Amino acid sequence: MNYPDRIVLVLTYKHDPADEEIFTEKVDAEKVGDYYRLVHVPAFAPNIAYGDVVKVEFDEGEYHFDELMEESGFSVAHLVIRKQASKERIVAALNVFGCGVNTHVADNYVVVSIPPQLSYQPIRSYLYQAFDAGDIDFKDTISKIHRQQLE
Repeated sequence: MNYPDRIVLVLTYKHDPADEEIFTEKVDAEKVGDYYRLVHVPAFAPNIAYGDVVKVEFDEGEYHFDELMEESGFSVAHLVIRKQASKERIVAALNVFGCGVNTHVADNYVVVSIPPQLSYQPIRSYLYQAFDAGDIDFKDTISKIHRQQLE
């Protein structure tokens, strides 16, 4: 099959492995050799990040994530804002760290993209401080590069 240079990739996942509910979201991807590189940060997917190279499968007229082939080094943090008054301060701090911050998903939800060249330790410490203060809940998908920094 001749795959196009740019696709909309369907990501399917569960938030809770014990739950039967399945979620999907769509992100743009561009062709690199036999695979595709994500060109947007997934807003909800718990296992991939911006720039990751993935294998896709074409099924019923759509391109679906099949397998992670190469990690980009980017990490992603998914924040639920518990205290709306703290949102602007948290977003500003993350921008100062050099993170990419998407606040357009929902009023109480922020997606943070952490580039591989940044040290994740101070960013993660900041997120834990905000968590301890009751300002946010968060989950993160940590790249191998950032995981090594945290060890």
